[in-house]
Amino acid sequence: MSRNKNLKLANENVATQSNELIEASYKMSVPAKRVMLMLLGKIHPFQQDISGKIRIEAKDYSDKTGVALNHAYADIKNGCRELMRTIIKTKDNVRRTTSECVVVHWMEYHENEGWLEATFTPWIAPFIHKLHDNGYKKISINEAIKFKRFHTIRLYELLMQWKSTGQRYISIEDLRRVFQIGEKQYPRFADLKRWVLEPSVLEINKNTERNTKYKSVKTGRRVTSISFSFSQERKNEAIEKCPYTIEMFD
Repeated sequence: MSRNKNLKLANENVATQSNELIEASYKMSVPAKRVMLMLLGKIHPFQQDISGKIRIEAKDYSDKTGVALNHAYADIKNGCRELMRTIIKTKDNVRRTTSECVVVHWMEYHENEGWLEATFTPWIAPFIHKLHDNGYKKISINEAIKFKRFHTIRLYELLMQWKSTGQRYISIEDLRRVFQIGEKQYPRFADLKRWVLEPSVLEINKNTERNTKYKSVKTGRRVTSISFSFSQERKNEAIEKCPYTIEMFD
């Protein structure tokens, strides 16, 4: 890990991902997604080597999520185990390829101490480190990790890609792909709206200071896209801003 010695420590309240990973297609439980965010929080976006073991603790998980400590023990273990088998699908539109990989390929859980160590797979590496010249975004772990719905966390990530503008336009087709919602599940837009969009937007508005709205966009008589608008900054963001977002090196 000596190649990382000149970097400041990663801001553990921020999960940095390439745009390709944010727009990847996958589905997992909420605990698994929370563990994924916490693991990402241990990685500096310009880090050269991510082959080492990464440690997360049940108490930290409990503090961030509000989950009771005894349940947090099971959540981090089962969540990390799920990351070893959940397929992440990413698309390269330039090369016209689709890649599939998993996030974690090794873990060790310390039963009586409430913490675990895990290692990222080398295949996920291009999406989470050495991101100097790649499009990437920082996601607030403290906000995202409190959501209780997987679709809410994923929608939040998609919206934060366009945080600087406060607007996001996405086709229904892309939304279904990212969320891994097949055409036979919620086949009508009214169903997708009722079971996915409305609850997710409501949860974002309830648990953050971001005011999120959306409207449907039609092609002919059929809804084909969604236009989102949301407040660009939290009221206290200037106060809470992490110094690591300004300086990369010691």
